[in-house]
Amino acid sequence: MYGTRGRIGLITLATDTSVLPEIARTMPDDVAVYPAPIVLPRGEVNAAALAEMLERDQLERAASLLAWAEVQVILFACTTGSLVHGVGWDRELARRIEGASGIPATTTTTAVLEALRAVEATALAVATPYIDELNAIERRFLEASGFRVSAIAGLGCATDFEIGRLGPDDARALAARVDAPEADAIFISCTNFHCLPAVAAIERTSGKPVVTSNLAGAWATLRRIGVADAIPGYGRLLTLPAPGMAVTA
Repeated sequence: MYGTRGRIGLITLATDTSVLPEIARTMPDDVAVYPAPIVLPRGEVNAAALAEMLERDQLERAASLLAWAEVQVILFACTTGSLVHGVGWDRELARRIEGASGIPATTTTTAVLEALRAVEATALAVATPYIDELNAIERRFLEASGFRVSAIAGLGCATDFEIGRLGPDDARALAARVDAPEADAIFISCTNFHCLPAVAAIERTSGKPVVTSNLAGAWATLRRIGVADAIPGYGRLLTLPAPGMAVTA
């Protein structure tokens, strides 16, 4: 039987080709990940499309499907989708998922905030694939959540299809461009940004912890189901416990 140590449910965007492979790659043995997709209108990555995606009951229908897989936690795996309406929107989405499924839930944004605090970040260099509109929304959200944004830069991708074509080399170059001396951590935003293989190298080069949307989602959901394994090879975050937990070597 798969998932003997734990099962994690992902509500993904149907256009997101990176989140499932990246999160599954970081899982320890016998923890399984199960997806249920929703549709991002027109594949557009802008505030209007992200808000439209969540106006009806797509989220709830996906959550109810994941309950059939007997998952122990559900992650809504979309960064800007879970912050587009500002502080508190991520928690509202988690409540909707829990109401539809009866299963504890979180979001990528919630996980990112927890991960940034776990690495003791205070000032952030933020690398994104987004257009300026979303970068401005993300900056406001992070600052309202208690972090300083030393710098933020995006690649101007207007669709999720464009983002999905990015790779680790793009992440390395963008992280180097956005890094600032006053930043004490680097955040690479977007679940569809294929950047996992670049994380360790960026940490070595910058000397700073790197949090990505998918690393945060993996770390937070594992800790929520009581799996505290230290997972090497993907940077500092996956070696850290959640508050009150001890990491297992």
